[in-house]
Amino acid sequence: MEDKLDVFLHRYLNKATILGRIPTNNAVKDVYGIYGITQCVYKNFQVQMFVVPPMTVIPEHTHPNVDSYEVYCGGHIMFSHGGKWVKTNEEVQESDEYDLNVLRGKKIRVKPNDLHGGCFGPSGGVFLSIQHWLNDVTPSCVSKDYDGIALDSEHTTDQGNLNFKELTWQDAASLEDTPPFWIN
Repeated sequence: MEDKLDVFLHRYLNKATILGRIPTNNAVKDVYGIYGITQCVYKNFQVQMFVVPPMTVIPEHTHPNVDSYEVYCGGHIMFSHGGKWVKTNEEVQESDEYDLNVLRGKKIRVKPNDLHGGCFGPSGGVFLSIQHWLNDVTPSCVSKDYDGIALDSEHTTDQGNLNFKELTWQDAASLEDTPPFWIN
């Protein structure tokens, strides 16, 4: 008799790379209430998974020494790029028969000086950041290679403290006139 849990386990592990190559040191970073899990570091490449709490705003910013892909995993996420939402409110809410968002696995390229941000809704959100660190900068958490409004009043980079203000959804997408669906 087939063990359904065993079948599910093998299918899931074959489809999802949840084990990654998590390093011994600096595996998890608390980035001002956002958890960053380093899944792989190889020379000047790094993969981090970010787990963002519900109703969080990541204001528009750049990473001057990082070229990356941001990959949607799950939850309610409105990513912005160049001041505009990458996907519509309808797309962010659309799920398949397994309650997986249809955007799962979709990615956006974020070059070193590309302005980008995000709003995270009632479910929070999870995304991967697949990074190429440039200019002989050693991979660390991207919150340290950050130029923009601070995530909170304690946010510092290698260059020092950042300016902080109370954040709204417009701080994540400055050219938008449509708020995320959970704001209305």
